[in-house]
Amino acid sequence: MDELPFVISVVRSGGFAGLRREWTIEVSAPDDAERWRPIVEACPWDHVGGDPVPDGFVYDFRVAEHEAVVAERELDGPWRQLADEVRRHAG
Repeated sequence: MDELPFVISVVRSGGFAGLRREWTIEVSAPDDAERWRPIVEACPWDHVGGDPVPDGFVYDFRVAEHEAVVAERELDGPWRQLADEVRRHAG
């Protein structure tokens, strides 16, 4: 994730209706990278656990070499911040 540009993608799927939503941003400016790196690096990429619950949402995060699938009930702290910020900036 040291090289620019890099893409941050958040896909939310599941729920009662099986809906799928995707938000993606491309980080290409050094100032933007300095803003996003701490958020991405705060996420526990190697320690994702928890099984999804029936009719619950699942979030698929992808950033450069990182990928994680997080059940909605585990979406707190840095995961919540990353999801919320990407949704807000993706338009």
